[in-house]
Amino acid sequence: MSRTALLRPVLLCTLLAAASAQAQTHTPSYLMSLMSQLPEYSANGDGVRIYGTADLGMMYAKADKAPSRWQQQSGGDYTSKLGFYASEDLGGGLKAEAKLEAGINADTGAQQATALFNRESWVGLRSSTYGTLRFGNQINAMLPLFIDPFMLVSTNSVYNWVAGGAMQGPRGVGANTDLGPGAGTIPVRVPKSVTYATPRVMGFGAQAIYASNPYGTLEPKVGTRGGVVSFTNGRIYLAASMTQAFSSPVVVATGTPAQSVRTDIPAIGAIYDNGKIVLSTSYARISPQLAQSGEARIATLGAILLQDRFSWRASLVHRDTDGARNASGAAVASSALGLMLGADYNLSLRTALYARAGAVRNFGASTIILNSVALPFVAGSTVPQTGIETRTFSLGLLHHF
Repeated sequence: MSRTALLRPVLLCTLLAAASAQAQTHTPSYLMSLMSQLPEYSANGDGVRIYGTADLGMMYAKADKAPSRWQQQSGGDYTSKLGFYASEDLGGGLKAEAKLEAGINADTGAQQATALFNRESWVGLRSSTYGTLRFGNQINAMLPLFIDPFMLVSTNSVYNWVAGGAMQGPRGVGANTDLGPGAGTIPVRVPKSVTYATPRVMGFGAQAIYASNPYGTLEPKVGTRGGVVSFTNGRIYLAASMTQAFSSPVVVATGTPAQSVRTDIPAIGAIYDNGKIVLSTSYARISPQLAQSGEARIATLGAILLQDRFSWRASLVHRDTDGARNASGAAVASSALGLMLGADYNLSLRTALYARAGAVRNFGASTIILNSVALPFVAGSTVPQTGIETRTFSLGLLHHF
């Protein structure tokens, strides 16, 4: 998943508004340098731009009590992708724009999902006076993805796996399954959505999102709704968000009709970026709105140190729960700790080498995985063992075009 593509539109508007302040201090932020690579905010003018990333590497994976393995991995630093961005200046500070972006598994050449443009597919209007309105499949209104130094890439990010509650169970991997039926997590991309981002005034801005039901059922009426408010002075970015995610209908108790479960996810976060070091932290709660459901608390710390052609990265994520339950419904303790370290060496503005090393340690009944590495089963069953630690190491090469 491209880190530059991951930055939310509201964060980008934030950074643009802060550009003059950064210019005065002669220390442009790291976020600003990445933002300038985005097709929406590059200086290429109107028209159509084709862009993308090819990212391939090798990954070593080892889970406790299971064999190790090496495998080729696509998207270890940036998601491999192909995208199209189009814009037209309508005059009076108003611009029409559209974006289509497809994720690719570069190791096989296959598309990542059934939907071709699974990463983004939207059309909108952007005004320097009235704000930005967009329709389609787009990035959620939430904390900026740069809260994670690895930008929530779908591979080497413990934020993605631990904070997302990616738990292995007898029926496969699901989000926050220890919190109860229908428990969800923040969807990074939201289909069938409409977003509105305000202009930034005196450093303050906001964005809201509403998405209709994506499941093809009569219920729920809503898929996702929420918003984020933020403040920046050029180096410091503060944000608070609230997301409500609605599940597809699930059977909560035997003999009862299927129902949709709403998960409330309030979060706060902060980023400090002086162009040489980026520090980040966040806190969130995952709260399914169903009687006897559990609740998860997510705390994160992150850092990026920039040194000539190198960037050094570290991310620490802790997940703890109250009221977690196992598959039989019994109350259990469940928590996990994730650590990811990384280094990037830029051969040029478009080509880089990278290394990643990470681990997820499960405690109690937690069965969170990392990099899709399956946990070993309890003997004679399809139930994963608990208390397992997973470790991965990867080396790769990427090129942007």
